[in-house]
Amino acid sequence: MATIKVPRAVRDQVRDAAHADHVTQGQLIEQMLGERRKARFWAALEAETPDKEFLDSLDEADSAFAADAEDAIERFEADR
Repeated sequence: MATIKVPRAVRDQVRDAAHADHVTQGQLIEQMLGERRKARFWAALEAETPDKEFLDSLDEADSAFAADAEDAIERFEADR
C-alpha cells in the first residue's frame, strides 16, 4: 500500500466512483489506467499512415467477394 497526494475533490470523486461501481479505489484506478493505455494505443494506430499495398489488396478482396456474392444471388434466384 502507498499513499498518494491528490486534491480532496479528486479523492472524493475516486471514492464515489469506486463505490458506485462496487470496486475498490485501487481497482478503479487500475481500470482507468487500462482504459487510458487502450486509448493511447488506438490513437497511435489511427495516426499511422495506412499501407497502400495492404489497402489495395483489401479493395481487391472486397471486389472479388462482391462479384461472388452477386453470382450466388443470381444462381439462387434462378433456382427458385
